[in-house]
Order: sequence, then structure tokens, then C-alpha cells
Amino acid sequence: MAFSFLGRLGPAVWPRLTASQPVHVQQVFDATWIESVFLPLAEQKAAGQTVALVDGLDFHRRSHKDAVARAYQERQRTRVYESLDLRSDGWFIAVTLQLTAMIRSPVVCSAYESHAGDRNLGPHDDEWLGLITQVRGAKRWLVWPDTTGAPEEIVTRAGDVLILPQGMKHEVNTPGSPGYSVHLVFAITDEPM
Repeated sequence: MAFSFLGRLGPAVWPRLTASQPVHVQQVFDATWIESVFLPLAEQKAAGQTVALVDGLDFHRRSHKDAVARAYQERQRTRVYESLDLRSDGWFIAVTLQLTAMIRSPVVCSAYESHAGDRNLGPHDDEWLGLITQVRGAKRWLVWPDTTGAPEEIVTRAGDVLILPQGMKHEVNTPGSPGYSVHLVFAITDEPM
């Protein structure tokens, strides 16, 4: 699985990783294939896997699956399965390790799961270069390549990859159709190895 993922990802993104603008590469992965890959979400999450329920810039962390489900029902929020590469088992561990070795910078993998209408972070920027893979559903991104200009809208669908430069302001939500989204973020940090 990891070999197939990297084999498809590499040629599509390596030449574009240093871009100063967001890069949306459509259909890097076959949608049917990427939607079928196993991810430890919801009932399948690992026992030690923390899940942050995003409420604006507040993260409410839970680890027990019943506590996550209860907190989500009380207030629908994006769920972030933090550091999958350290807290869960699966193919994404090998992908994260290989990306770290190839890029020579630490990489962390997290999964974001949401439904239409879920609360999210709002406009923000991140301290890492985001290599984002849309695994299920669709995600609407408003990205501000120029901080003084209007945002650019990008919609990622299952199989798409978005490269989001470090520090670029963006806001994300899940569109009403199909109404569900899962995307992986391989966060490439600029910390020394």
C-alpha cells in the first residue's frame, strides 16, 4: 500500500514542493482506490490515538472512542486524528518515514474528518508545508496567496493533492455535496533532523 501511494505521489509533487503558491494536482490517485484505503478513524481508531475536536482555534482532545463520539454529538466539529504516524498502525507510517528520508525534514501525518456544517479552525496559517491528500469526499479551500488580495477557491476531491506553502493563510470547509470529507496532511516541518 505504502509503495503504491508513494509511487503515485512522487512524480506528481516532487517538482512542485518548493512552489511559493498553492499547487492543486487533480487525480493523482484513482478515486475508487484512494477511497478504499484503510484509515484508523471513528470505530477503527487505535486505542492510544488522540482526536482533537476543532472549535475555532481551540482543540478539545479526547482519546477514548466513546468520548470522541459523545463530544462530536454535543457539538459537531472537525475531528483531527493527530500524529497517525506515531499513534496508530498502518501504511501511512511507512509513507511518513519515507517522506522524511527523501525530503530530509521531519514529517508528521494527521487525518482530518468532517461533515458539512462542522465547526473548523476558521482562517489561519500553519507552521509547516502541507502535502494534503484528499482521501474521501471533497474539501473547499479558500487560500490567500497574496495577503492583501481576495482568496482563491480550490476544491479538492478524492484522489487530489494540494501543496500548501508554509505560512499561507487559508480556511477550509466541507461542501454540502457529498457532505463528508477525509484528508491526510503530511506536514513537512523545517526543523533540523
